[in-house]
Amino acid sequence: MGTTDTRWLPPMHAWPAWGRWLAMATTGALLAAGFWLITLSGAARVLGLALLAAGIPLSVHVGRAARRERSRTVEHRYARQFMPAMLVYMVVMLYVWPMQKTMEPGLLKVAAALLPVVPIAWLIVASIRYVLGHDELERRQHLEALAIGVAIVSVASMVLGFLAAAKLIVVDASLALLLIYPALSITYGMTHCVLVWRGRAE
Repeated sequence: MGTTDTRWLPPMHAWPAWGRWLAMATTGALLAAGFWLITLSGAARVLGLALLAAGIPLSVHVGRAARRERSRTVEHRYARQFMPAMLVYMVVMLYVWPMQKTMEPGLLKVAAALLPVVPIAWLIVASIRYVLGHDELERRQHLEALAIGVAIVSVASMVLGFLAAAKLIVVDASLALLLIYPALSITYGMTHCVLVWRGRAE
């Protein structure tokens, strides 16, 4: 007897064009909303972290689905490694990192302040494994996207820095530093999509 596919929804890459583009727009909205909400405080920041935790792994699958390509093992592995790391990061930022504000200067305060670096390092290792899991052409596209993303974020940082130095705007330095990695991730992901589509069109 043959097996029956009990999935109520077909794989994303098999969706009609409007469905794939709707999924991409929804993912973009999640990322944009999450990026904005984490600049706020209280419950809004918690919601922003949750939206980013959902949107960034989803963008891996949506990007391939938009090109009518099935997500491979390397994409599923990356999503599985990303989610726990992001959840650990959220817990640390919500319940551990604020404790350093009331600590006396010392090793314990340093450890509490730097604890968020651990899940971020986990994310970076997962990203490196993700890139190395592709073939030579795809690795080149990833590296080009990363280089372009770094250039974009660097120029944007310089613009904000000059405007702040001229006292035309006020920039929270600690918040600006915390936003560098999310900004790099978003610009890298968007640039990579453009490079892939351009390569397929040639």
